[in-house]
Amino acid sequence: MRRFEICSLFVAALWLAPQAALAGGAWVPAQWKGDIQLGFSQKTANTSWNAFGDSFHHFTTHEGERVGHHHDFRYAYLSGELGVIRNLSVLWTVTYLYGLEGPLEDLEKNAGMSDAWFGLKYGLLQGDWPLALGFIYRTPMFYDLSGPYSRYLYDSQGNIRDESPEWRGLLKHDYTLSLGASHSFLEGRGWASLQVGYTWREGAPADEIPIWGDVGYPLPFWGAAAKLSALYVQSQGNNSPRKPDDRFGSSATYNFNDASMARVGAALIFPLGKTGTTLEAGYNQWVWGRSARQYDEPYLSLGYRF
Repeated sequence: MRRFEICSLFVAALWLAPQAALAGGAWVPAQWKGDIQLGFSQKTANTSWNAFGDSFHHFTTHEGERVGHHHDFRYAYLSGELGVIRNLSVLWTVTYLYGLEGPLEDLEKNAGMSDAWFGLKYGLLQGDWPLALGFIYRTPMFYDLSGPYSRYLYDSQGNIRDESPEWRGLLKHDYTLSLGASHSFLEGRGWASLQVGYTWREGAPADEIPIWGDVGYPLPFWGAAAKLSALYVQSQGNNSPRKPDDRFGSSATYNFNDASMARVGAALIFPLGKTGTTLEAGYNQWVWGRSARQYDEPYLSLGYRF
């Protein structure tokens, strides 16, 4: 598998689910209260930034011709948060990937469960400016296989039988600690949140520092709100040597093990009557990176607060 293909799948998966799991800001729900979201996202790209931040197009060969190489990753995710005791909640996100990549005339498909995130959030301070400490653990439990990584599964004669489920995720494990602060205004109809974390990553990719936040503002119709969001990820460059069961590699011009990126997004949120259910429709755009794909991502999610 080419290194730029490997890296782009990583970026697609990594920053879908952790934000869903941590999107509640620094507020911690009361015991047995919380929320749940069912979301759909489509990330597409055929360009990237190299290790120096320069943009380039991806090409491949199909039937003897040089054609564009495309990525189309369609995710479904189920995430939520539940208060368990005073000032403590549990968080979860599980994902399903329908992944397509290659020339448009001959896209390779791999569909099934992808990474999952589970975590805790503890409220350090309450009031007008709540402060919370978060912990998130990423696991490949739904698709991981034992032994060295392989993109394909083979029969007893060494022929390709199918795509490996390990194609669909990051493999290994991540551990993220975060500190978040939030504030609401306009009688609770508007909000702002900011979170800073540190991710320890098992395997060849480097640790990294994610910073993400959002601002919501009420609109004068239908009880709707507009949301702006941003994410920045800075690699720490402390990657370890690649082992046979690691998922990723690097090169002098496309160093996955030292990848960084920035993304901005906008969304509209609509309440569906007085049911506690909301509909969110949004769009995210990758705007800067090093060894990262230039994804665009429309998404849609249903949320329910109980």
